[in-house]
Amino acid sequence: MIKIGTLCYVVESCLASPLTQCAVGKIVEVVSLPYDAPDWTYLPGTYYDVRFEGTIFYCRSDKLRPISDPDAEITECQDETVTA
Repeated sequence: MIKIGTLCYVVESCLASPLTQCAVGKIVEVVSLPYDAPDWTYLPGTYYDVRFEGTIFYCRSDKLRPISDPDAEITECQDETVTA
C-alpha cells in the first residue's frame, strides 16, 4: 500500500486523458487510501487519488512509482474468473 503523502513518479506508459496528461512523467503526491475501480468504465485494479499542481487526479497503482517511500508495496487486485 502507498501511504497518503507519498511522492510518486507517474510512469511514461500511463495512458491518460488529455486533461490528466500533464501529470504523466511527473512527480505527484498521493492524497487518498487505495480503492477499487469505481465502475465498469474503469480498467480493473487499484486506484489512488493524486495531486499535481493543485489538481486532484485518479491514477492506477501500477502507474505509480513511490519516491519518498521506496519500500511501499504496490499490489494489484486479481480479477476473479467466474465460470458457469
